[in-house]
Amino acid sequence: MIVPIREWDLLAHKGLRFVLKMSPLIYAVQVVRDEQAEDLQARWVNFVEQPTTAAGLPTPKLVVLQSPYRRLISPLLRFLDQIKAEYPDRQIAVIIPELVEHRWYHYPLHNQRAALLKAWLLFSGDRRVVVINVPWYLTQ
Repeated sequence: MIVPIREWDLLAHKGLRFVLKMSPLIYAVQVVRDEQAEDLQARWVNFVEQPTTAAGLPTPKLVVLQSPYRRLISPLLRFLDQIKAEYPDRQIAVIIPELVEHRWYHYPLHNQRAALLKAWLLFSGDRRVVVINVPWYLTQ
């Protein structure tokens, strides 16, 4: 299971909680710019490792990928290729936490990355890769 996350927020939290119930092997993947100082490595122990260990759940592995120019898809696809090579006989699921707005016309303002990533993964034609949406509904 691979969960792409931008930062630690409610979407990342919801995506990880969902995937903890499905598989013992979980990768949380954060793509950061070269000059970006804020990444999850410093806070990962407090936010994820300690709570999952205390609950007796498998601890997701944090993978931080460096990417110039805020490119998300190419570093993530390279990581996905590494995982496919490492586990050639396994199905790989990419969990995409997605914000669902209350009003339909707010949708284009928040979900371009999720939609682009889903489309890229679905049309890449790899039958071993499954894309799963995890919606998080905003309340009014």
